[in-house]
Amino acid sequence: MKELIVFLKSPLPKTIFVLYFIFNIFTVCNVSTASLSEVQVCSTLNEDSECKSDYNVFQSSVSVLYCSARLKSAPKNTKVTFTWKYEDEVIGKADVETGSAIVYSDYKPRGFMKPGKYSVTAKINTDNADPVTKEFKVE
Repeated sequence: MKELIVFLKSPLPKTIFVLYFIFNIFTVCNVSTASLSEVQVCSTLNEDSECKSDYNVFQSSVSVLYCSARLKSAPKNTKVTFTWKYEDEVIGKADVETGSAIVYSDYKPRGFMKPGKYSVTAKINTDNADPVTKEFKVE
């Protein structure tokens, strides 16, 4: 019994506990320094697969919509999820996997789009990433 008490008072058990705690934090949490910037919505992409400008109103006859963003400080195989919504209803979702680059998603409606409020949300799939939502209207 004395040996156990002496062992518990030594720095070794504390060190083991701290290492175990740190290991669990890093294996359970998915954190990254990656970030999204210049998130834009448009109906045509330029030669770099990026929106030329950010638009917030589209005609109901639009054949395709794009959301592009710059993904910075991202390791290879970083996943970005794009979620397209009409009002509060999810109408499309796409996962894009890449490293630091321009990322984009498209939404191709079947026929005319209903007039109303739409949004697209881009989120890096890590625990510490904040989603970026762009809202737009269809008339």
